[in-house]
Amino acid sequence: MVSEAKATVAKSIGTRATDGKQLTRGAVALGGLAAGYFLVVGLHRAGVLISDYYLQILIWVGINTIMGVSLNLINGFTGQFSLGHAGFMAIGAYVAAYMTKILGAPFAPALLVGGTAAALGGLVVGIPALRLAGDYLAIATLGFGEIIRVIILNLDVVGGPRGLPGIPAHTTFLWVYAMAAATVVIVRNLIWSRQGRALVAIREDETAAETMGVDTTRYKIMAFVVGAFFAGVAGGLYAHKITFIDPSQFDFMKSIEALVIIVLGGLGSITGTVLAAFVVTFLPEALRAFADYRMIIYSLMLILMMLYRPRGLMGTAEFGFRQLGLGDARSSARDVGGQAMGRNDGPPPVLETRGVCMDFGGLRAVSDFCMTLRQGELVGLIGPNGAGKTTVFNVLTGLSEATCGSVHFMGNDITRKRPSEINDMGIARTFQNIRLFSNLTVLDNVRIAFRGERPYSMTEAVLRAGRYSSQEEEICRKSMEFLRLFGLDDRASEIAGKLPYGAQRRLEMARALATGPKLLLLDEPAAGMNPQETHELLELIRWIHERFDLTVLLIEHDMNLVMKLCQRIIVLDYGNTIADDAPADIVKNRRVIDAYLGEEAV
Repeated sequence: MVSEAKATVAKSIGTRATDGKQLTRGAVALGGLAAGYFLVVGLHRAGVLISDYYLQILIWVGINTIMGVSLNLINGFTGQFSLGHAGFMAIGAYVAAYMTKILGAPFAPALLVGGTAAALGGLVVGIPALRLAGDYLAIATLGFGEIIRVIILNLDVVGGPRGLPGIPAHTTFLWVYAMAAATVVIVRNLIWSRQGRALVAIREDETAAETMGVDTTRYKIMAFVVGAFFAGVAGGLYAHKITFIDPSQFDFMKSIEALVIIVLGGLGSITGTVLAAFVVTFLPEALRAFADYRMIIYSLMLILMMLYRPRGLMGTAEFGFRQLGLGDARSSARDVGGQAMGRNDGPPPVLETRGVCMDFGGLRAVSDFCMTLRQGELVGLIGPNGAGKTTVFNVLTGLSEATCGSVHFMGNDITRKRPSEINDMGIARTFQNIRLFSNLTVLDNVRIAFRGERPYSMTEAVLRAGRYSSQEEEICRKSMEFLRLFGLDDRASEIAGKLPYGAQRRLEMARALATGPKLLLLDEPAAGMNPQETHELLELIRWIHERFDLTVLLIEHDMNLVMKLCQRIIVLDYGNTIADDAPADIVKNRRVIDAYLGEEAV
């Protein structure tokens, strides 16, 4: 009781300290933004450095910042290749202009409605288009942008090809500064949350993200909707700045301008996007003295920048509170203490496969596969290369859909369920070829796996309110516990892709275990490990199996490990089950010896 009371008091003190630092960061951010605004306005009014001309350029910088940050959310952080951002900007521009000019609405509601209309456009294009990827997605979004432009060309209510003149000149430096600051803060807060980690996981490895429980389609649509909303706001500011718009202003080249900003600044860097918006806006103006040659010089400078800084001005780096000594403790936690706890919200699972077949064209990789995993079993799945072992794992986790047969987990048919749904139900896996989020830290790789019973909402993440702080602290604490379990806690801030091979294997297991599985599928976890590491892995898997009361299905070629670890072994050969028995009986099975073990095993 005393220890529990101490733990409660310590947690309460830690929470208050975190809340205090968060309030300090908020005050510093608001103070910095206010100081920046009053500095510019003060210099302008005093006629020092900032003339009317430069103030207008700063307004365009702000609009370009909104466009760049909103596109970076889609392209840089989520890893989708969108070329239709000008279409969202056009929707926001025309809707906001129509409301103020034709309907006489106030500017603020017009901006909000314009952004909402653009967000709906993002939803419409996102649902069908985000089933595509890479170049195909780029072509689809480019087509969407052109469709929007053609629709506007044929809408007489907004002037059609003649354009829409006489739009009220509501856009001021205050409006642009406030909207740009809001865009940066909201997108930054979104990225530094569980939702943002899911988006970055999709960028790093979509397949691995899905098997970690990330609903990739939903999160990609979310990124498109949020990005489109702010592009629509930028469009509304644009329309009320130049007071005349026509469809030609929102063509393909407008999307390319936004793309240049995020590539120049760094895909995945908000700070870089803001800097690039300044460069892209100011540089052509600074080169006006060179008249006919300024665009050539501008283009050459961009080319040289891409050659010598291919990842952009900032890469994926950010300037934030850490540089001011107000960094978030969650990103560098070390001493968190406590014991890792498994998920105990129901009885241990039972998995059954009934007549599962998997065809690839005319090749049958798995044939009539039947298996039952009982409560708490540790089962090996072995066989020669090409026997269908990994294919079985892919079917069990939803990465491949069985040609025939069914898979039941805890009495539920999961044969047609998506990988994220299967993971949510309690099945986690590792991969034969390691699939870490290589550009993220070791800690972030594990944090992505945690969701909680009642995860905080996107609104709480953006506003840094409600359950956000307490849940983030808990996620970090549990992540560090799992890293400590696998001997990786001292490497929490290192980039995952730079770890030694054996450490990467352990990290992948830690990440899978962090999802709180009831059934853990390990695909050749000892591959690439030396004998000492393999022995340590054997003891670790045995401890995990007992400590978390897990059912474990293991694919492994190291027969010494399999024989010492597994209670039962299933043997596949050319997609067919040729044996299912205790280890002592497997080594005596003539079919297994002929197909896999060889005579030397006898």
